[in-house]
Amino acid sequence: MSSVRIGNMAFGIRAALVQISTRALHSSQPAASTVAATATAMNSSAKWSAGSVDLVNRLREQQKYYATVVIKGRPFTVTQNDIIVMDRIKELELGDSLALNQVTELGSRDYTIKGQPFVDCGLFKVEATVIEHPDGKLFTVTKKKRRTAHQKITYHRNRHTMLRVSAIDVTKL
Repeated sequence: MSSVRIGNMAFGIRAALVQISTRALHSSQPAASTVAATATAMNSSAKWSAGSVDLVNRLREQQKYYATVVIKGRPFTVTQNDIIVMDRIKELELGDSLALNQVTELGSRDYTIKGQPFVDCGLFKVEATVIEHPDGKLFTVTKKKRRTAHQKITYHRNRHTMLRVSAIDVTKL
């Protein structure tokens, strides 16, 4: 499985997504970043106190979770199977799976974990899938000069990307 980070050069901000391309899922060699992420997840329980481990496991016992994720600098509060409509990301294709790793808040009805500024990536797994690239509604922009017959009309459509949140899981410590 190959993972590619959508970096700072693409958006001019800190990357909020890790793209796992569906075309790369068929390769036989795991990427070095995937192995490193697995190693840090295995060592993550060593740095938590017993009270923190107990509270995370209590959150894990809840049925439904929500997460506040930051994508391209904008926060979205989502639950499983929610649809996120956001500005177009040209690098993504239909069916691509994303691991959303910038989470500011993770919780359920009874428990909440707040990050400072982000929650540790070893505590959760939030995945989303690209389902559509729709066009927005048509805007009419009119520019007019006073006391003359000069008038210019232009039209504009925003492009969007729709993501469906496929999984929100809290890992066991």
